[in-house]
Amino acid sequence: MLTGLPDFAAQGAALAAFIEAHADWAEVIIFLMAFAEGLTLVGLLVPGVVMLIAAGALVGAGVLDFWSVYLAIAGGAILGDATSYWLGRRYGERMFRIWPLSRQPDLRRRGEAFFLRHGSKSVFLARFIGPLRAVVPTTAGMMAMPHRKFQTFNVLSAVIWAPLLMSPGHLAWTGYDLSGMGGRAAPAVDANAGQGAARSCAPAPPVAGLPERTGC
Repeated sequence: MLTGLPDFAAQGAALAAFIEAHADWAEVIIFLMAFAEGLTLVGLLVPGVVMLIAAGALVGAGVLDFWSVYLAIAGGAILGDATSYWLGRRYGERMFRIWPLSRQPDLRRRGEAFFLRHGSKSVFLARFIGPLRAVVPTTAGMMAMPHRKFQTFNVLSAVIWAPLLMSPGHLAWTGYDLSGMGGRAAPAVDANAGQGAARSCAPAPPVAGLPERTGC
């Protein structure tokens, strides 16, 4: 189990177990979760970030390959934001009348204000800012941001975001239960090691009238 994580530890552990149980489809599952995380509407509903962090823990534990997971996360994120951009470009205002965006008008205002303040760079920056990740690409499409410029910031942010997202899982992997993972096991610890380290084996000084002591 994953331990030592914040409040989502139990959820992350369950998702990690799910990915491990379906290891043959792990890259596909991770790709779809990264895609959903960047997709307007869906990204507000799915625990994508938690699952992707859990995937990072499995990489750190040696269960999954780093490059396969990295490419799955980056590719899914790029496609998710690109789809959100296209939806905003195609349907405009109507996207924000659909649930759950229709229930969060403040999120829309924040996304528009962020885009107007930072311009094209907002596509890059929003990738790293929670809920804005799900609305800024749609806002960029709605405001007719040039497609080539959007994709430049989209790809650049995804290739940086993917390893950063995996990092917490890497840091937490030592808390993962490795039993049954391809025969790997935690190194055995000698119960007497600490005691041996604490004892001095230097010869003890002689005491008048007593045999010489070794100290060990």
